[in-house]
Amino acid sequence: MAHRDFQPDRGPTNFTQFRRFLTRVDVLTGILILVVCAAFVLETRWHRNLLYLLAVPAFLHSLWGANWHAVWAAPIFRLIVVYLAYFCLSAFWSVSFSWLGFADLLRVGLLSLMFVAIVVILATAQNEFEAKLFFWISVTAGLCLVALFAAALSGWMEPGNRLSGFGLASHPIIGATLYGITLLVCAFALIPSARGGCERFLWFTVIALCAIFMLMAGSRGPLLALGAALALGLAVNKTKSGVLVFAVLGVFGAALTIGLVVGVASIETTLTRGFSGHAQLWLQSLSAIAERPWFGYGALTDVMFESTNGTQRSSHNLYLANQFYGGLPASVLLTGLLGVSGLEAIRAARNGAPIYLILLTFGLTCAFFDTRSLVQNLGREWLTIWLPLALLAGRQIRAKHGQSGMATNPTV
Repeated sequence: MAHRDFQPDRGPTNFTQFRRFLTRVDVLTGILILVVCAAFVLETRWHRNLLYLLAVPAFLHSLWGANWHAVWAAPIFRLIVVYLAYFCLSAFWSVSFSWLGFADLLRVGLLSLMFVAIVVILATAQNEFEAKLFFWISVTAGLCLVALFAAALSGWMEPGNRLSGFGLASHPIIGATLYGITLLVCAFALIPSARGGCERFLWFTVIALCAIFMLMAGSRGPLLALGAALALGLAVNKTKSGVLVFAVLGVFGAALTIGLVVGVASIETTLTRGFSGHAQLWLQSLSAIAERPWFGYGALTDVMFESTNGTQRSSHNLYLANQFYGGLPASVLLTGLLGVSGLEAIRAARNGAPIYLILLTFGLTCAFFDTRSLVQNLGREWLTIWLPLALLAGRQIRAKHGQSGMATNPTV
């Protein structure tokens, strides 16, 4: 008869095995890549449902046991935390303050911080994270554009005066921004690391499709941002980046010429339509800022500016909106965050990795024309600004702990 204290070794329970599965680096990487790439496919509501139902539980569980000491060691991450904390705190001096509004703002701020933290951890937990992320962004964008142009050419959909895509790209400006990111990733991350001519041809094809979409979307802000990013890429490394920059410009030139000859309405609209009222919004923002320059109007204050396109609830400029809501401290914190991040990006560019500086330049230039604030729910700003900042914070940690970062085991 067995002793009553004897208990057979049953091993880990199913729940324990599931928890270990969720904290695996490869699983978390797959979930993050799925959420990022879903921006090209899913509408806003379904995209956020995917975040809440799949990503948030897995990310929060993983962050609970993460190496926060190493993450906190990155100056960029610390500045992000301070900036988000202050911006949420500014809600208390908003004219239209409510506890419900503050709770919602805090929720969005914590979601943004969660996204940044998981990117930082994954970027330092495996050396191939960025390559995987850039690969799947480009593949997803390329397949979406093939499907989009096939539908347009077959007559299943009418492009109209401004071409729009699937998912978040159904808005022409957001679409041009997302495909601008894809174009830069292909040009400055994937093509330089391509293993053969076929792979380079694939990425050049994606670049061509992105260029055509951006021209047909009729959004000049992303085009200007792309020009700034390409010019910077050329300035940083004329020898290696020069061929890529001129190749991309050649693709744009060919697409523009063919579009004008054929008479593509959306491309003609991009060149001929008038101003969209940004100057009016900026002047009204400056006037309002002058009345309350020190601490701003608070993050929950409703904006009502008039322009040629009617009443607008945004300054359509991140830097003016940041000063409007948070005042001088918000501008100082944002300047410090971007300054530290810019220096890290320049160091990376000098070491042969210009993609960080190029993506950051593109995102911050886009924000000059169409961003309300950085404390937003899952959307464009997470990819244009938070993602490059998080990747740079991960680079800071890798530099401190060695090139392998914190990649010591398969779980976070």
